[in-house]
Amino acid sequence: MDSIAGFIIPLLVVLWWWHVRSLKRMLASRERILSNTQVSQSDLEKQLEQRSHRLDELLSAIHEPVLRVDRAGHVMSANDAGIRLFAIRDVSLLPEPMVVFYRNPDWLKAFSKAVQSLPEVVALPEIFIGEDVFLPRLAGLGEGQGLLLCLDVTAQYRLQEQRKTFVADLMHDLKTPLTSLLGYARSIETFADDIALRQEAVSVIAQEAIHVNSLLDALLSVEQIEYSATEQGACDVVAVCKQVWQALQPEMTEKDVTLSLQLPESFEVAMHESDCFRVLMNVASNAVHYTAENSELDCSLEAGVLSILDEGDGIPEKDLPRVTERFYRVDAVRTRGGHGLGLAIVKETLDRDGGRLQLENREPNGLCAMITLPLKA
Repeated sequence: MDSIAGFIIPLLVVLWWWHVRSLKRMLASRERILSNTQVSQSDLEKQLEQRSHRLDELLSAIHEPVLRVDRAGHVMSANDAGIRLFAIRDVSLLPEPMVVFYRNPDWLKAFSKAVQSLPEVVALPEIFIGEDVFLPRLAGLGEGQGLLLCLDVTAQYRLQEQRKTFVADLMHDLKTPLTSLLGYARSIETFADDIALRQEAVSVIAQEAIHVNSLLDALLSVEQIEYSATEQGACDVVAVCKQVWQALQPEMTEKDVTLSLQLPESFEVAMHESDCFRVLMNVASNAVHYTAENSELDCSLEAGVLSILDEGDGIPEKDLPRVTERFYRVDAVRTRGGHGLGLAIVKETLDRDGGRLQLENREPNGLCAMITLPLKA
């Protein structure tokens, strides 16, 4: 019995030792595998971080605002334009939900649906921030992420709104004189023997026809500016300026307005004479129309800048930046006969030829229009 025990105990010790050794080898192998996995994971994280960094650097080169988002609708990163647009104060706090940066409920609802549709490209509703309008597009970026590109469509949006307003204004401006024309034409037809009525009708018909013709001329001028050739012209602005004021003399006489001219003998500018006449006529006629009765207009030319000063009510400060936009009319001065194209014609003609129009209110009253003329090379 002792001999059997003396044999079994050493055998058990050997088996235990072998088992422990096997477990140590297995543990060491598992530790090596775990270490290799951790190294691989670390390398993969570094690669992903480098790729994200390179992607963010690439996005920073894009001028339009761009956000990188995930499927949960969180903003992961943004380029400089995106940071400015959405007022992201601290990029180190990202990712954060999109609602932190833009709080329009309807838009956020559409955005949530769009991120769930990734990698499908989705056009989202417009984003309105201040006076700017952006058209966002969401596109897939790898798995589970997307790029939100915001295109600035402020100019196009304003032009569309201006055109809507213009169509309504045009319908009104045409309907009124056409109604008068039709009404007085029928009056002549019905009361042809009434000399006084016939004379009144003819006078009104002539005035309304002049108004319609003026509106059509303005529309044609806008189209000519947009599609005319860019070849440079030349003219003497002093001679053109004198022609303009001579044409406006009857209206100035009627309002008892005097004119002070401070012009050199001649001054050549790089504009076609017809364009120069149209620009000066629009600005000068506005000055005559809106200046006070028994007042004085000043017109001077110095260093290529033609200045026209009136003594009217000026332009409200809120409207001053926009009065040169097409179809824009100041409500306070929206009188019969205006069409909101005069100053737009001036600005666009000068912009095309290399000039500039600047409007400033005067103290205590009046407006100063400064026309920087394009000079000959």
